Amino acid sequence: MLSASARRSAAGFTLLELLTVILIIGIIVSFAGLSVGVHGSRVVQDEAERLQGLIRIAGEEAILQGQELAVEFERQRYRFLILAPNGTWVPLENDNALRERSLPEALHTRLTVEGAEVRYDDPKNFPRVFILSSGELTPFVLTLNLEGEEEETYRLEGQINGKLELSRVQDDDEDSR
Repeated sequence: MLSASARRSAAGFTLLELLTVILIIGIIVSFAGLSVGVHGSRVVQDEAERLQGLIRIAGEEAILQGQELAVEFERQRYRFLILAPNGTWVPLENDNALRERSLPEALHTRLTVEGAEVRYDDPKNFPRVFILSSGELTPFVLTLNLEGEEEETYRLEGQINGKLELSRVQDDDEDSR
C-alpha cells in the first residue's frame, strides 16, 4: 500500500498550482508582446526625443568647451560637426553620444531653418543648425512622422536662446498650417 504522501505526489498537480503557472505564463507573454509590438508612433517619438536630447547635450558641450558645433541633416541621417581652427566644419569624432546617426527608412522629416523650409538636394550644402558656445541656437523646426501616418507627427522646435521644445502635433494643428 502507498502512504498518503506518496498517493498525493502520484496524483499530479493541484488546480491552484496550474492556475499559478498559467498566470505567470500570461504575464510573461504580455510583457513580451509589449516589448516586441512597438507601435509606429513610438518610433517617431523615440527619434524626436533622442534628437532633442542630443542637441541639448551638444549645446552643453559647446558652452563648456567653448567650441562652436552644428548638426547637419541629410534625408535619412544626421551628424554633429565642430568648427576646426582653420574655419571648416568637420565631423565630430571620438564622441560616442554625438556620433553620426541614421534615421529609420520610413521616417519622414521636414526641416525649417530660420523660417525657410530647407531641401536635402545639395550634397555640398546639407542644412545645418548651429549650436554656439554662447548658448545660442539657430532657430529651427523639425517635424518627424512615418510616411503615410501624418496623425503621428512630432515637432521639435529650437529657439535662438537655446531652448528646445518637443510636442506632438494634433491633426487640427497640422490642418491649420
